[in-house]
Amino acid sequence: MNSVENNTGPRSGLGRAPTDAQARVLAALTAREAPTTLAQLVEITGLHENTVRGHLDALHQAAHVTRLRARPVGRGRPAWSYVARQAPYVALAQALARGLETNPGATARETGESGGRAWGEQLRTVFAEDDQSPHERLRVALEHVGFGPEASADPMVTRLTRCPFVDAARTHPEAVCSVHLGLIEGVVGEALGPVALQPFAEPDACLVRFAGPGVRR
Repeated sequence: MNSVENNTGPRSGLGRAPTDAQARVLAALTAREAPTTLAQLVEITGLHENTVRGHLDALHQAAHVTRLRARPVGRGRPAWSYVARQAPYVALAQALARGLETNPGATARETGESGGRAWGEQLRTVFAEDDQSPHERLRVALEHVGFGPEASADPMVTRLTRCPFVDAARTHPEAVCSVHLGLIEGVVGEALGPVALQPFAEPDACLVRFAGPGVRR
């Protein structure tokens, strides 16, 4: 892992807290285990369609939900579907707990990677759209977690411009950044080959590097 000294790295990217009305819609979405459409949320909450749409737009803008194109059904443009984002440090704590449970006595790095990989595999299931490429699925998953992924001049490198765990990553990079690496590996599986994470590689970003399919570690 790279040194984080004198390097501010990604922004935190944490959004503003939802209002009480928005929180009601967010709670309904959080209770769902799969992407949920506007029509489904209207049925669940009993609120007017325009009201739910407005709350979803605000929640999406504040990074509390991820918006996806639903699978097409019949003619016409597919509807949007939505997935609630976990509270960042709840997700991080759960990932580390998984790593501890499955690898008792492991190092901080091994614990982080193991828990992160389980997290990534879960996200891969949630975002498993048939027409998504591995790169697109990873972009959606990274945006969902709050990493603000951006393309770079090198097609095998993705920049992470935000990190909801940036303060913890500065003080405990071995554990926290290993969770991020494991998460990426869990999302892409074997599709993109070996992956490397360079924390705080640039003044305002971490870097994800792909070796490409068929390349050995």
